[in-house]
Amino acid sequence: MGRIYACTYNGTLANSSGDADLIEIVPASNKPVKLRGFMVSQSTETDQEGLRITVKRLPATFTSGTGGSSVTPIPCDSADAAAGATVEMNNSGVATTNSTAVTLWDGNWNVNNSPFDFWWPDSNYAPKVKNGEGLVIRLESTPADDITASVTVWIEEE
Repeated sequence: MGRIYACTYNGTLANSSGDADLIEIVPASNKPVKLRGFMVSQSTETDQEGLRITVKRLPATFTSGTGGSSVTPIPCDSADAAAGATVEMNNSGVATTNSTAVTLWDGNWNVNNSPFDFWWPDSNYAPKVKNGEGLVIRLESTPADDITASVTVWIEEE
């Protein structure tokens, strides 16, 4: 098993047109990354609203999204070294690939069912990316209005 890192974001999921990448993970050279789990929660929405969330691998020429924040992965074990992966959260401009993106997980989140978390039960099932690829957790639907949200992702770096 590799080292586990937590990446967190707290801010606004904007009511803007189009998709947004909640999380974008780009592995370092020779350090593949597995997505072990994620959690999304919100503190401002009182209406029932369902939002579609997907996990996608973007192979081949990966181009990072825009408009988000860089996040430093924090080792869950204080004795572990710093992560090599690059992580961005809440990109309003989505990442792209010149190949076909692969959807590895597709689900829905009712914003009043908060927090919403998902875990891969075994490392063999966890979505994995290697150098030259990117992994995104994408908000495929637009919130009716701005939502103040917290997002946490746990990654394993080999």
